[in-house]
Amino acid sequence: MGAYKKEDLFNRQVQEESLDEYRKGNLSKESYSRILLSYPDKLYTPDFFIRIALGLLTFVALLFCSGLFGLLLATGGIASAIFYCFLMGIAFYFVLEMFIKKKRFFNAGVDNVLMVVIIGFILSAFLINDFDESFILLSGLVTILACYMAVRFADAFMASISYLALFVFVFLFYIKLGSLAKATAPFFMLIFSAVIFSIMKYLLRKEKLSIFSFCIQSVMFLSIVTFYLSVNYFVVRKGTEEMFGLAENASVPFAWFFWIATFLIPVAYLFYGIRRKDFLFIRTGLLLIAAAVFTIRYYFHLLPIEIAMLIAGIMLIAVFYFLMKLLKTPRAGYTFEPGYVRSKKLLNVEALIIAQTFGGAAKAQDNNLYGGGSGGGGGASADF
Repeated sequence: MGAYKKEDLFNRQVQEESLDEYRKGNLSKESYSRILLSYPDKLYTPDFFIRIALGLLTFVALLFCSGLFGLLLATGGIASAIFYCFLMGIAFYFVLEMFIKKKRFFNAGVDNVLMVVIIGFILSAFLINDFDESFILLSGLVTILACYMAVRFADAFMASISYLALFVFVFLFYIKLGSLAKATAPFFMLIFSAVIFSIMKYLLRKEKLSIFSFCIQSVMFLSIVTFYLSVNYFVVRKGTEEMFGLAENASVPFAWFFWIATFLIPVAYLFYGIRRKDFLFIRTGLLLIAAAVFTIRYYFHLLPIEIAMLIAGIMLIAVFYFLMKLLKTPRAGYTFEPGYVRSKKLLNVEALIIAQTFGGAAKAQDNNLYGGGSGGGGGASADF
C-alpha cells in the first residue's frame, strides 16, 4: 500500500540513526562510512531551505495550473465548480504519484505541498454547498484522506492532521448525543486521548511499523497535548462559553477539577519523563507548564506581564545552570555530556556494523537443525 519501497525507507531510517549516533560521538567515522555504503539512501530529501523553495515553487505552479482550468469551467455553475474541485484533486494526486515514482521525492517540499493541495481541493468540493452537520462530515473526510496520505507516503504531518481531525470529529459527534454528553465531553475527550496514546505506544513497539515511527511519535505527542487541553480550565471555559452559551459570570461544572488538572498534569508529565528518561514527556511537560502559567495569568493578574516574564526567565536560567553543573558527572543515567547514554539506536547500528563485518545481514535460524538423518544417532546426517 505504500508508495515507497520498504527497503528505501529502512535504509533512510538506518542512515538517520547512524548520523545521530555519529554526531554524538558514539560511532566512528569508518563505521559510519561503512553503513552509508551498505545501506544506500535512494530517496530525495534536499536541504531545509531548498525544501521551502521547492514547496513555494510547487504552490505557484499549482496555482497557475488550477487557475487556467478554473477559467475554462468558470461559467458552468455550482455543479461545474464541484466537478472542477474533484478533477483538480484527482489530477494532482496522479502528479504526486508520478513525482514519487520518477523522482523519489520524500519530504522534498513538492510532495508535502501536493498532499495539502489535494485535500484542500477535495474539501472545497464539499464546502461549495451549505448543508447540516458540515463540520462533522468535513472532519471525518479529512481524517480519512490524511490517514491514507500518512500510510501511503509515510508522512508525519499528514498523520498529525489526521489525528487532529479525528479528535474534532469525535468531539462534535459526542456532543450531539445530548445534554449529558455536553457536560461530560472534557472527560470523554480525556479518555479518548489516553486510548489513542496507548494504541500508538503499542504500534511503536512493532518492528514491522518502524518505518512509520516518526508518524506514530507525532500522533503520540499530539495525544498527550490534547489529553491536557481536554481538561485545561481556560480551554474548557472558553469552549463552553462559545459552543454551549455559558454566561461569563457563571461557573463551569467541576471547575475545581479542571483547575487541579491544569497544574497537576504538566508536573506529572515532567516527573514521569524524568523517571522514565522519556524526553517526549519532559519537553511536553515543560511546554504545558507554560500553558498552565498562562491560564493563571489570564484569570489572576498577580504581577505585570513584564515582571512575570522576567522572574520566569531568571528562574529558568538558574535551573538550567544548576543542572549543567550537577550533570557534569553522570547521575542516575543522566548527564550533560553528549553521547554518554548508549541508546537503543546505537545498539541497532552496532548490530548492522557487525552484520556487515561478518558477511552480511544475519539470517533466520533454521528450525529443522538436526533433520535429514536416517540412522540412530539422533537424526544427524553425515553432512552435519
